[in-house]
Amino acid sequence: MPSVKRTEAVDRAARLHVNRTHVVLDLTGGPQTFTSSTTIEFDCHEVGETFCDFRGTILTEATLNGVELPAAAWQDGRIVLSDLVVGANTLIVSGAMAYSSDGEGLHRHDDETAGASYLYAMSFLDAAPRWFACFDQPDLKSPYTLEVTAPADWVVAGNGRAVDVSTDSTDVATGSTGVARGVRTWRIEQSVPLSTYLVTLVAGSYVAQQRDHGGTRLGLLVRADLAEELAAQADDVFDVTAACLDAYEELFGIDYPFGDYWQAFVPDFNAGAMENPGCVLFRDQYVFRGAATRGERAGRACTIAHELAHMWFGDLVTMRWWDDLWLNESFAEYLAHRVCSTATDYHRWVEFGISRKDWGMVADQSASTHPVAGNGSDDAQAALAQFDGISYAKGAAVLRQLVAFTGEDAFFTGLRDYFARYARGNAEFADLLACWAAAGADGVVGWAREWLLTSGVDELVVDPDDDGGWTLHRRPPADSPADRPHVITAVQLGGDGTAIGSAPLRVTGPTTRIDLDRTAGAGLVVPDAGDATWARVVFDDWGRVPTVSTVAEPLTRVTIHNALRDAVRSARLAPDRALDLVLAAMPGETSDEIVQAMTTFAIETLCGPYARPADRAGRRHRTWACLSQMLADAEPGQDRQLLCFRLAVSCCDDVALLRRWLAGDLPHGMTMDRDLRWSMTVRLASLTTDESIIDAALALDPSSSARQHAARARAALASPAAKERAFAVLVAESPLTAYEVYAVAEAFFQPHQWELTASYVPRFLSEIDATKRFRQGWSLARVALNGFPMVDPDPGVVALADTVVADAETHPAVRRSLVDGADQLRRAVASLERFHG
Repeated sequence: MPSVKRTEAVDRAARLHVNRTHVVLDLTGGPQTFTSSTTIEFDCHEVGETFCDFRGTILTEATLNGVELPAAAWQDGRIVLSDLVVGANTLIVSGAMAYSSDGEGLHRHDDETAGASYLYAMSFLDAAPRWFACFDQPDLKSPYTLEVTAPADWVVAGNGRAVDVSTDSTDVATGSTGVARGVRTWRIEQSVPLSTYLVTLVAGSYVAQQRDHGGTRLGLLVRADLAEELAAQADDVFDVTAACLDAYEELFGIDYPFGDYWQAFVPDFNAGAMENPGCVLFRDQYVFRGAATRGERAGRACTIAHELAHMWFGDLVTMRWWDDLWLNESFAEYLAHRVCSTATDYHRWVEFGISRKDWGMVADQSASTHPVAGNGSDDAQAALAQFDGISYAKGAAVLRQLVAFTGEDAFFTGLRDYFARYARGNAEFADLLACWAAAGADGVVGWAREWLLTSGVDELVVDPDDDGGWTLHRRPPADSPADRPHVITAVQLGGDGTAIGSAPLRVTGPTTRIDLDRTAGAGLVVPDAGDATWARVVFDDWGRVPTVSTVAEPLTRVTIHNALRDAVRSARLAPDRALDLVLAAMPGETSDEIVQAMTTFAIETLCGPYARPADRAGRRHRTWACLSQMLADAEPGQDRQLLCFRLAVSCCDDVALLRRWLAGDLPHGMTMDRDLRWSMTVRLASLTTDESIIDAALALDPSSSARQHAARARAALASPAAKERAFAVLVAESPLTAYEVYAVAEAFFQPHQWELTASYVPRFLSEIDATKRFRQGWSLARVALNGFPMVDPDPGVVALADTVVADAETHPAVRRSLVDGADQLRRAVASLERFHG
């Protein structure tokens, strides 16, 4: 079905204004379909033909102003409207709709073991018409009323408060089970206009927690088998939510506008979360089933802060079209890290630098790179392809630079003006720039042109000058020239890692003098030592880089580690030498976020595609030995012990040891939990053909989460028969849930099984596009990317991927995934050719 084109959206927005949308849903039927009836009241400014979006399975009614529309008006997901009248119009569309199993539209997850059902609606990016008829584009906002008839013992929530209208209008969105049999009807109303992609519904056997905060009802929903875990973790979630809510209201000068604030942790969710006003959806992995480190709780806190920021950025003021997606995501990403770090106990800038920025750096150096803003997406699905580390991490880093460039007063004064001007409506890039300029942000238009409308990343290189000091060279990418200013700090390090001097810099040209004394015995000058900008820091001589853990400032360590990863991917640093540097730094590293990121880089990259197959076991053993020592040195029962144990499991090749651990013989201070057991089961499966360990784990944990782990373990089994079964899941229709398919994709190609799976590499690349027959949206792209055969760094594999990419018939979602996968594999090939050719 066609995605709405920008030209169509512009024409439709010029003609129509939506006054109210009323959706009636009956969820009491079977598990395959439900009925949906939508009444849209709208004004038409000029006559002419337009269309309504409706992707049902059966159309039972379509009337415009009381006149039945011909059956032929509904084609390919659209209902043609050719008899509009100037002024008020009423459209009624009813039909049968299909529940989805791919996390989009109205998704249904049935837990047959527990006899429970869980529904949620994901309308982003263009999935709203899969559960109700609408004019599906961001700038046709509307107040919404939903009437939902569902089993009486279900909990129902949505964008507004759910009220029981079947009997006495009692509010039932409280977690109460209600009556045991029969049905109820709930009404959900939201008077603040919403874009279609932000409309949601949550219904099913959920369990709730609630708290009031300053007159706002805060609520949490989770599936019943995670109720105990939610109860134990609810205080942390509520405290973070309340603190961030207060911080945003103060920063923006506008109170939270949508009434209640529900956070639903739902199964099979594709994204990390979705910012539906008043009812945010999160993947239910954020409710931890076992021991969770502070870093994991901090990650959840930052996601909570991110989605709450969207209540203003994206929900109250919405982009007019998808090419301004950064107005949502870049701001939410920046403000989440800022507010989480200042208003809660979780400080996130180290994580932002070592994890989020690395994600964005890979995207910004790929063939699929694009500007942060103004990407000119021709249709909604093209915009989805830009939903990446550039829109999030690069955009957030660039905004951090803007604050340094303009000052906080101008930045936030401009934002407050922006919200005041465009609240409840839509805005564009130019509107925000005008607000900043009016607030006194001098030069912001030129700044935005260089930073937001260009792609690629500058290099920052420090060289000695002729006067006993240092010169910083700023080098933009040759194929995307730009004149980007950088507001940063350079730090001079001694050979032992001690900071012996620092200099603030405002980089406005190709070269900048650094006022530091080169005769002071410096081992290294680190530009952007505070990790404040978006740039590739390049060190020409890694022999002058001290052991990174000896550097006191965590953000300087982040900058050095990011330079190391970039040097590996750019074939400027031998992977074996990089592994030496990483392993030397890890035992003394005090940041768990850095240990997690850099050890994972060692395991997945340096011991994977950047190693010849014959070298992989040796590198894994060196990494394992380092982690084993760190595990032995860790204080029992603390986060570092759990972190090192998980990492050690992921690279352990000792089958006997894994079996002892799985039997419960764990290091002192550690306790077995369900997810820890599954991590060992998956690793052991990848080293053996023993399927009985998977059955044993399922017997101990018969939950829906366990089915995903089991799918991962079965795909990882080192058996030809298991691989053939798993491959069929990737390229053919399967009864597995979307999450189970994703798990199979992630586990299929293992670095130590490269011989076993070699024959599947060309098959995957040649057959994955055909899955567009039965997959769409997120799931189509995710399986293609997660399953990409990174284990085989061979020029022939890259060439085959390029061939599929070049085929005009390849689906855009598959093409983007293969472009990104091939780019990363191409870098591994170049590294191996240089250092092992």
